[in-house]
Amino acid sequence: MISNSMTLSLLNFSYLAFGSLALAMFSHFRGAFDRSPSPAQSRLLYWFGWGVLAVSYYIGILYQGFAYGSILFTGIISLAGLLVILTLSYRAHHLPHFMAGSGVLGTLLLLFA
Repeated sequence: MISNSMTLSLLNFSYLAFGSLALAMFSHFRGAFDRSPSPAQSRLLYWFGWGVLAVSYYIGILYQGFAYGSILFTGIISLAGLLVILTLSYRAHHLPHFMAGSGVLGTLLLLFA
């Protein structure tokens, strides 16, 4: 059985992943940092986002099995994507801060789950 802290940990990692994927885009990066990303920064954010998303999917499957873990992951990434969209719409400058907090909180929740 998956605990609430494990679910919140997966949500935090998914938020971090979608935030990284969003910051890999020129306009979102410029909205958050007031400058354009270098091609290397864009590639790093892109691959980091996909890597974290893949790891969070693996963790969900590891703890819940393939069937329920996939359903749980789909729901969690839907909520994480909505949260990133709302953050970019209303507080784009705060996205990197929220991502840092999300990474720290997700790691702590994963360690103490």
